[in-house]
Amino acid sequence: MKILFVLPEYYPHSGGGISTYYLKLIPALKPYCTKIKVAVGSGYTQDDKNFIHEDITVEYVKPKLYQQFLSKFSKFDIFPEVKSNLAAAWAMWEQFKNDDYDIIECTDFGLGFIPWLIHHERPVTIRLHGSTGQISTYDYQPAKQLAADFIKQTELLFFSASDLLQTYSKANQTFWQQQLPFKKTVHLYPIYVNNRQMVAYQTRNSYGLVTGRIQQWKGPQILCEAAEILKDKMPQINWFGRDMPFQKAGSSMSNYLAKKYPANWGINIKPQPAVSYSEILKLQHNAKFGLITSIWDMFNFTCLEFLSAGTLTICADGAGASELIENGINGYVYPANEPADLADLLSEVNCISQKKYEQIASEGQQTIIRQLAPEVLIPAYVAAYQKTINEFVPSTTNSYMKFIYSPSDSNYKIDELLDLQPLKKLTIYNLKRIKTKISGLFN
Repeated sequence: MKILFVLPEYYPHSGGGISTYYLKLIPALKPYCTKIKVAVGSGYTQDDKNFIHEDITVEYVKPKLYQQFLSKFSKFDIFPEVKSNLAAAWAMWEQFKNDDYDIIECTDFGLGFIPWLIHHERPVTIRLHGSTGQISTYDYQPAKQLAADFIKQTELLFFSASDLLQTYSKANQTFWQQQLPFKKTVHLYPIYVNNRQMVAYQTRNSYGLVTGRIQQWKGPQILCEAAEILKDKMPQINWFGRDMPFQKAGSSMSNYLAKKYPANWGINIKPQPAVSYSEILKLQHNAKFGLITSIWDMFNFTCLEFLSAGTLTICADGAGASELIENGINGYVYPANEPADLADLLSEVNCISQKKYEQIASEGQQTIIRQLAPEVLIPAYVAAYQKTINEFVPSTTNSYMKFIYSPSDSNYKIDELLDLQPLKKLTIYNLKRIKTKISGLFN
């Protein structure tokens, strides 16, 4: 079996959920395949590099090729992210279309699946990691909402045309089967290898730990509200991760939290800068407990990282990984959006006995071994690929899809869209934009 993986991120950028997933899966699949290549690229990632990692060929989309395709999507100037990701998708197709593979695997994030389904000559599986459309629902940004709505329609159109939809949380499987009731979504948990020894209880750091972006759907506001309930009984929490925009351009989630929860954000809950993935693993290994507060998360690999490290884990049921936790047995689960329930667990874990801590943490490690080991899951992965290959029938190109999403030499000008707007509206906007620009020069 020969597989081409078309991914928006991969090694050496190993901190994101998508790259984390594939850095575990692909080496485990290799013994069952005669050929594997990882093609990497997106509107944010292009490079001339081409190398071998863990005996797997990794090749990035060429920047020059990306720029050539970028000029062919001028009709999407109004949606810059759509334009850049479409250009990257077609550049990757152009770069890898003649390679000999039995099946193409794309992700739901980044639009990389589009060219392979327009030119549907080989089976295409789409792995559902948490799509752009889904994320836009939980991370509302008014300026990007029209583009987000367009992407949601795009996802529905192309996902239904794929040969295999797969995901690794049952909640996400249910979500997509509701959106596409006539399209089966296959659930398979991710591969995860546990090779770490538990740190002794007495030598652990005294604080709880969150490792993830400071972002609305990651639930920092729920943690702040729990802290308000606990007051001086709130344990110290360190939150390591990149600060993200909140609702509008130029805003910051961390700044919003500092203003709304001044007694806790920056005091009991301390935001810390993003650090390397290797450093994150060390922090997780030594924390008193790990915390996942997501109000929604397709999966969340930090939960697996905490469990496999033998660090007691509290996880909101908004994260797909919470499905692996039996409350009070191998970790703790609470209802997302319920700060009072989170406060109760924080209070309990802060006073937990060493014996109970080690018992629950050890069971968390065993959960990873029993349910996510390669030898447990790989046969089902291989069977799903092989079934898709065996049942594939090439399909003709849908002319509407081809017209909307294919590159074009026609030169579309954004002026033509602006000409449709009232002059008064444009004048008011220009004055506001100039004022903002001038203000920024002096701040």
